[in-house]
Amino acid sequence: MSLFNDTYYAYNKALPKKICEEIIKDGETKEFKSSNIFGDLSKKRKRKVKSISSLKIRNSKNSWLHPFWIYKEIKPFIEYSNKLSKWNLDYNIIEEFQFTKYEGNKKQHYSWHSDEDTEKEIGQPVRKLSTIIMLSDPKDFEGGDLEFYNYSPPKKKNKILKTHHLKQQGTIITFPSFVIHRVLPVTKGLRYSLVVWHKGPRFK
Repeated sequence: MSLFNDTYYAYNKALPKKICEEIIKDGETKEFKSSNIFGDLSKKRKRKVKSISSLKIRNSKNSWLHPFWIYKEIKPFIEYSNKLSKWNLDYNIIEEFQFTKYEGNKKQHYSWHSDEDTEKEIGQPVRKLSTIIMLSDPKDFEGGDLEFYNYSPPKKKNKILKTHHLKQQGTIITFPSFVIHRVLPVTKGLRYSLVVWHKGPRFK
């Protein structure tokens, strides 16, 4: 079942349980690192902002995957989402897949942010399209809801879009990378997800 609004396009339970479990198994074999919020910041600027408690903004662990078989499974859903939503974003580069683990005993989360690139040189490709694949069975964790800022009319007040209905295992959620979103704290269990970014020419 597909679900659409101006902010995101989603396919509920798009991937079968077996594939989700295979991705989790693969991701757990990789080296995990604590997630950061610095993106492409220079080393000098990283040192300057190091005093800021980044864990208040982003607290999770991730590893990186790039097996082609995963992309073969999710590519049609991403392409359909970009077309049917009429975003028609122009992209030609796929980044490595970010396998993310949120641990409930640490109340891990990711506060409001967008996936846009920062400090990119003129002429360099930028992130256009973001996709999140829900890998965990919702019975295995509590909390961890994905939420979006909704800029659609009426524009007098930004409205938070709640997506509790999209926590089903195998759900694929695609949205423009400039859309602001967050992951609420996981309060119990483990929440696994896979994030895929597509890059393309700068917006004109």
